Amino acid sequence: MASEGGEKAEVGCNQVVVVGKPKGWVIEFIPLVRIITFFATVSATIVMALNKETKTLVVATIGSTPINVTLTAKFQHTPAFVFFVIANGMASFHNMLMLVADFIGDKFDYKGFRFVIIAVLDMMVLGLVSGGASAAAFMGELGRNGNSHARWNKICDNFHTFCDHGSGALIASFIGLLLLIIINVMSIIRLHYPNSINNSVVP
Repeated sequence: MASEGGEKAEVGCNQVVVVGKPKGWVIEFIPLVRIITFFATVSATIVMALNKETKTLVVATIGSTPINVTLTAKFQHTPAFVFFVIANGMASFHNMLMLVADFIGDKFDYKGFRFVIIAVLDMMVLGLVSGGASAAAFMGELGRNGNSHARWNKICDNFHTFCDHGSGALIASFIGLLLLIIINVMSIIRLHYPNSINNSVVP
């Protein structure tokens, strides 16, 4: 048995088994992707949470006198947008905690159990952001185009800024969702990495 560069080599009759340490490009790359994901989801959270527009609209005319009504569009009026803000906010908090765990967690790890917890939490956050982004996208489509069958009128022809900011938040959230998928794949790879064995035949 020989040890070199932090790897263990076991020599059999005509086979060399190399057991690698749980290190590599996957572990080095995950923190970078988490940082980008954090900025994407926190941007989506802030933009949607601050999304508000007030306009004065003419709703009727009596003789030659227009009747004006001041209306305000904000994310709190739509439960889907509230869920969107909560989901992306929780995803941002999760990735911030995971970044801390990546840097200091080795001192508290027990037989790789930390990797299992992180992989499970990553999967849960992925589902949460996916649900929030999908619900908000549905309401955004309804706001832009309405639904003639249900007689729901569109609002984006009146609240342009509100809809544009909402679209920006959605784009940031879907970018974060894509990065979360990548993080989940890498978390699973990292989870199995300590058990990976590369076999090579010695002539």
